[in-house]
Amino acid sequence: MAEYEEVFVSKEFISLCQSQLILLAQNLAVQESAIYLTERVKGDEPKLIPVIVYPFSSGDNNGNLLLLPESEEGADFEFNLMEERDTNLNKIINYIPESASPYQLLLPLIHNDCMVGLLATNRSTKPWRKQEVLQVQEVAHTITFARLLDQKQQISEQQLKRYQQLQKLQNDHLDDFFHQLRNPLTAIRTFGKLLIKRLKGDDQNYTIAQGIVREGDRLRDLIQDFSEDWKVVSNTSNLSLEQGQSTSFFLTENIQKLEKVDLKQLIKPLIMGIDSIAQDKNITFMSDIDDDLPLISSNPKALTEVLNNLLDNAVKYTPEGGKICLEIVKQKSTPEGEKIVVEISDTGYGIPPEDQKHIFERHYRGVQEEGDIDGTGLGLAIVKELCDKMSVDIEIFSPSFWIKNQQLNGTTFSLFIPIAS
Repeated sequence: MAEYEEVFVSKEFISLCQSQLILLAQNLAVQESAIYLTERVKGDEPKLIPVIVYPFSSGDNNGNLLLLPESEEGADFEFNLMEERDTNLNKIINYIPESASPYQLLLPLIHNDCMVGLLATNRSTKPWRKQEVLQVQEVAHTITFARLLDQKQQISEQQLKRYQQLQKLQNDHLDDFFHQLRNPLTAIRTFGKLLIKRLKGDDQNYTIAQGIVREGDRLRDLIQDFSEDWKVVSNTSNLSLEQGQSTSFFLTENIQKLEKVDLKQLIKPLIMGIDSIAQDKNITFMSDIDDDLPLISSNPKALTEVLNNLLDNAVKYTPEGGKICLEIVKQKSTPEGEKIVVEISDTGYGIPPEDQKHIFERHYRGVQEEGDIDGTGLGLAIVKELCDKMSVDIEIFSPSFWIKNQQLNGTTFSLFIPIAS
């Protein structure tokens, strides 16, 4: 950007103005022209500042080539805005008979009653005719809109610069956060491994120590996956993923790349972890899993996150003394093929019908927004995103009265997972 005192204009704007002033000189025998822009300079009063004059000069002292007239008191020139529809030439032509420029034409650069500048042009030998004034007015309109576009471009560039600065700050903070998070995570995993070595296999605390290490490993993997994906996103200005290459922000692998998975083996450690959490909250956890489950077609990491989120939600929204049940059965053949059905039910508060149609939206919590249970409204949104990418159907049922004498409405989430061919 070129800078003229307190006025900032682009090179493109200057080029356009030069071409317009040349047209005035060639077509209307104009001897001198100048374009002034209105800017506020160190005060509240606007000031007209010359940004370009004709004949063009290589020097910076543009204001000496064409001066605006002074008021009777000798103060700076003040331009009275005319109505756009006014055709009285006396209101836009400033005659100074005894000066070197007796026919000086002054036209404001106006848009929506806002003056953005002034076009001053003159010739000393020939009075202005109405048709010629109209031609100069068209030039003034062109310059006005060019100035408005130039200002908008400058504002956009400033906003983009501020956004990039903010984005860099956020990136730096996020990088620092994940770097520092690794230290306590390593310590937790180390303490868990030490406990396992000191405990006997029949000790009740042995499985708890295993859970500490297992969840520590899971968190480590999530951080690693996220960090790798974050490097790609933060270092790429125009990131695009080809069809079929869909990933999650914390799972860098292609989620739609499915494999044969033993669901019973995948869910065993999840059951151990959620059972311990439920006991701590005095919640009864039950499970009913068919013995002869076939292999499923899924992404193990993504499915683990789906089940973890649904189980965690069941515990979170079930009050003390409640019950949670995990049921896995093989569904009979359907038009879409055989599927495994995973149902996670609770005796919690339930989800009102008006909230159910929005429950998978990011940051939506519905009535829980006013409750005492903390949350971000992201868990179910992540679940739905991952399910869609794995071709897993998910349904919600609430109220869900699945045990006798159930006091609260309860909720059941059902997953329909394709069986591996």
